[in-house]
Amino acid sequence: MTPKRRQGAFTSLPRAAGAALLLPLFLLGCGGLSLPREDAPAAGPSSAFNTLIGEHISSTFKDYASYEAFEISDVRWVHSTKGWVWLTCVRFTDKGRRYAYALFVKDNAVTEARYAVETDACGAQIYSPFMLPGAKAAPRPGVLEPLY
Repeated sequence: MTPKRRQGAFTSLPRAAGAALLLPLFLLGCGGLSLPREDAPAAGPSSAFNTLIGEHISSTFKDYASYEAFEISDVRWVHSTKGWVWLTCVRFTDKGRRYAYALFVKDNAVTEARYAVETDACGAQIYSPFMLPGAKAAPRPGVLEPLY
């Protein structure tokens, strides 16, 4: 009595080895299917960029005036779900906890905004102070705040 062959299964070691060798070639060939890259504009976003970000945050966060230590990162040209856009990250402290918020901007409009996720790389950015009207300033290290 001969064993039954399963349909579609590799029946010999040489066939399995051949298929394993073809897989990397197939994957290399698919690398050319990536999305086309738009070149970043010669100039970065307009000078009103920080104003746009500030307006978005003040209209999105209900109690932003109670948050402290706002900081903003430099902008980066990235590919998002909406295509090629400028990405900036804003960090702030709320009730002693540090948060990062990612904002995606295209054509002088915020197209997407969310609390930062790992792929936004907000943790690896360099930040500078960012003042929002009505928000608390960042405490300066080594300087005591007034007691009144």
